Amino acid sequence: MTELDVEATPSPLVDLDRERYARFRIDFDAVTGFGHWLLAARLAAADVLPVRGATARREEVLARLGAAPGYEQLGEALLDILERTDLLRRHGDRLTVTDRVAEVAGLAEDDAIDAAATALRREHPEAAGYVPLLVACQTQLVEVVRGERPANEVLFPGGSPDLVSAIYRDNVQLDFYNRLCAAQVHEHVAQFLRRYPRSYAQVLEVGAGTGGTTGPVLDALADRAERLRYFYTDVGPAFLRLGRRSFGATRPYVDFARYNVESAPEEQGFEPGSMQVVLASNVLHATLRISTALRHCHSLLKSGGILVVNEMTSRLDYNTLTFGLAEGWWRHTDDEPRIESSPLLDVAGWRAALGRAGFVDVQTHAVPGRGEQVQTMFVATASGGTGPAR
Repeated sequence: MTELDVEATPSPLVDLDRERYARFRIDFDAVTGFGHWLLAARLAAADVLPVRGATARREEVLARLGAAPGYEQLGEALLDILERTDLLRRHGDRLTVTDRVAEVAGLAEDDAIDAAATALRREHPEAAGYVPLLVACQTQLVEVVRGERPANEVLFPGGSPDLVSAIYRDNVQLDFYNRLCAAQVHEHVAQFLRRYPRSYAQVLEVGAGTGGTTGPVLDALADRAERLRYFYTDVGPAFLRLGRRSFGATRPYVDFARYNVESAPEEQGFEPGSMQVVLASNVLHATLRISTALRHCHSLLKSGGILVVNEMTSRLDYNTLTFGLAEGWWRHTDDEPRIESSPLLDVAGWRAALGRAGFVDVQTHAVPGRGEQVQTMFVATASGGTGPAR
């Protein structure tokens, strides 16, 4: 985990159960540690790691892993994880496994994994939702990395979002950030509608995915529904179908449309300068160039409109071990600075990128009272105006 830029300031917008959040951090760390063990056991069982007592050059270990094109960065990141957690140890230009790898060798067997995962979920309930996805990804890691199995079949088996959606259910950390997003979107929409009592507010959500952030935002906007148009967008038709099932039946003001933030809005049927709010939650990091995505977000907004960005701002091993299997995780170009072994930006990086894209008055919101954060919400105003968008 990297240090967070101190500019990520506490937020007064929503409350947080501090005691529960502290339990969550402990439980999440335990789940991450389990992921480290699964990784070591899986790579050892696949004869990727050196046998106990032997050494191998890093290049040899990577060659044994046999990463398919597009997964080379993941291969490097996996070895980095093992070194940082003292499961692999470097001796000059060579690597050797530590005694800890032998201790977790049994976790290569499905029965042992299932038993350990069940106990982990019972003992660490605040992070229990993270366990099934982690197990699915690590038990099929080698096949995905070698290109023998598509990552989407692992992340979304049979097209189901359940493994990923489980993370969002009753999650004190994610709930906090979703409520932050909801509060900020509601505040801006309410200001606009008060200022322009005969107008409609338009909100576009980029990469809505499984709707983890959409639900709280739409709930917060329910009192403005008669003067609201909300665009639930994603590049994937499966996510749009999911969105229609989840939100379409009772919310006639929600439209569902394919939108790729990496392409110009006008090429996809969206009018530039037409939105009061653009919302992007945990999606912009997965673009080829964040700078391009931010320029397109800016072009969608009216003068004085806001972009609400909810993003991870520190590298987490859990994400590398799960979402890192998705090819999109590693598709960013090398000409933009990212946090090492990840597609992420830190707080300073986001501030700089937002400024270059023409945004002003960039505000940050995060968990109160913590010196480092894994997530930050940014609120930035489209240049050319102040206050509620006209």
